[in-house]
Amino acid sequence: MQVIFQPMGVACAADGGESILALAERAGVAIERVCGGRGTCGKCLVRVSGEVSEVTEAERHFLSPQALADGYRLACQARALADLEIVVPDVSRVAEVSILTGGVANDLTLDPWVSRHTLSVPPATLDDPVADWEAVRRLWEQEGLGALRPTLRAMRELPAALRANGGQITLLQVDDEVVRVEPGERVDPLLGIAYDIGTTTVVGYLMDLETGQELSVASELNPQTRYGDDVVSRIQHADEHPQGIETLQRAIVETLGRILIDTTAQIQVQPDDVLAITVVGNTTMQHLLLGISPTYLAQSPYVPAVTRAVNLKAAEIGLEAHPDAHVWVMPSIAGWVGGDTVGLLLATGIYEQDEVALAIDIGTNGEMALGSRQRLITCSAAAGPAFEGAHISCGMRAAQGAIDTVEIDHKVHWTAIGGGMPRGICGSGLVDVIGELLRVGVIDPRGKLVEPGVVETAGYPALAAQIEGENRHRSFAVVSPDEGAEGRPVLLTQRDIRELQLAKGAIRSGIEILMRELGVGADDVRRVYLAGAFGNYVRPESAVAIGMVPHFRRAEMLAVGNAAGSGAKMALLSRTARARAIELLVQVEYLELSGRPDFQEQFAEAMLF
Repeated sequence: MQVIFQPMGVACAADGGESILALAERAGVAIERVCGGRGTCGKCLVRVSGEVSEVTEAERHFLSPQALADGYRLACQARALADLEIVVPDVSRVAEVSILTGGVANDLTLDPWVSRHTLSVPPATLDDPVADWEAVRRLWEQEGLGALRPTLRAMRELPAALRANGGQITLLQVDDEVVRVEPGERVDPLLGIAYDIGTTTVVGYLMDLETGQELSVASELNPQTRYGDDVVSRIQHADEHPQGIETLQRAIVETLGRILIDTTAQIQVQPDDVLAITVVGNTTMQHLLLGISPTYLAQSPYVPAVTRAVNLKAAEIGLEAHPDAHVWVMPSIAGWVGGDTVGLLLATGIYEQDEVALAIDIGTNGEMALGSRQRLITCSAAAGPAFEGAHISCGMRAAQGAIDTVEIDHKVHWTAIGGGMPRGICGSGLVDVIGELLRVGVIDPRGKLVEPGVVETAGYPALAAQIEGENRHRSFAVVSPDEGAEGRPVLLTQRDIRELQLAKGAIRSGIEILMRELGVGADDVRRVYLAGAFGNYVRPESAVAIGMVPHFRRAEMLAVGNAAGSGAKMALLSRTARARAIELLVQVEYLELSGRPDFQEQFAEAMLF
């Protein structure tokens, strides 16, 4: 059988019974699949011409009878039974994601763990036929450089390098190991790269280790998103498929390799010139990078295989940097508070501040830390993927066409990423629109969309006209069909509001329990750091308006961007910062919310607007 995907014009051969999603993947056609193809998100909408399998219950849940009659199906559910032509609408295509790369600037004393040593080694003679490495060792010890520990690769490089420039050589040392020998005096910069492996995106920062300068940066969508947008979906994939862990590890290592090629090409050097690498990510992402099963992270008591920092060689995980480059993976605090939170703590410096501060990284899993140098507590709240547009009827990632800001007077005013007609709404836009609708009374404090008559009586007739349906099926048209891409409206449904209530309730509950445990109130908090892409773009007043965070009247609200990436760069440039990251495991306390009897009560209260 032959399947053709339009408007791409891409064709592929198919065996009977394969899902359209599997065929699209083989053909290189990117279709949204927030749930990893499990039929629970409804994002993989396609229009099919030809014979396919019977409609499933999942499809009946997401698609109206009219949509099914028009040939619309979910790509993960419909299976090919004959030649097909499949139209992938714009709303189902994976758009280029807006990836946050900027972070917080730090005053940092450079103390890199890569160094260069230039030596002039006298030649051996018949009177003193000293071995090459012994001759180097004599000078090394005279310089007071400690023990000489060359790698096998460095041993192989020495003889030719020693004789190429009259005995002058440069030895490149990573930690206590000489990994490269070059003839003459090296003048090129010493290079390292810091990676932040996010659940959705991956960023790499190529750094000059001697000046601290960021030389180039590159980013990609995390390819593991094809197996699910959240970490639980990926844990399930690793658990349910015989080669699941290997597939996920290979995908992320290949991405790191592409980013390395991109960043080094930008400054016209080779990946082999990179000798030091740091990595931050949540605990699951770090496990998958290392090829370690994350299965037990999703089972009580949520125990990781390792929390200590891991130091290994690039060749051990198949990363095509210098084979002996040292890869340093940030320590994790607990199963659901990972190396990215350690990076956040390093970047913000909460652990050494005298005043109480709060740091929050809001995503599918909301990690937060509260305290000061006296006491510092962390926890994790399972916010779910609503802040990233998943499980929202018109939700999408922060990509081209996503509504990212909303303001309401007597009409709805919105902006969309990249301009043009909106395809959907991302997390910051979702918080904005709900906050604004609460303010004007279209949504009540329980989260219910009120009747149009009530809104009209309150003086908002235009907004009242945008309310459709009844009771649980009520919705609000943020964008009309005339304004939306492909003539499709952007709707906020009653179910969408409920999803946001669940997400923001989890975050708020975590904050309240941290304050209770530390014995402080909102007025005692002097700084609030909002990290990550969502934290960087959400308006603080909207976050307060929906009750996601308390009203911290005396606190400065600071968006710190990709603070996890900033922490990775600090660990790359400074032995002291790297050691501090290790020490934080002792200083920081972890609070497991699921084991607290007061969490459910707090959560129920926090869901209210």
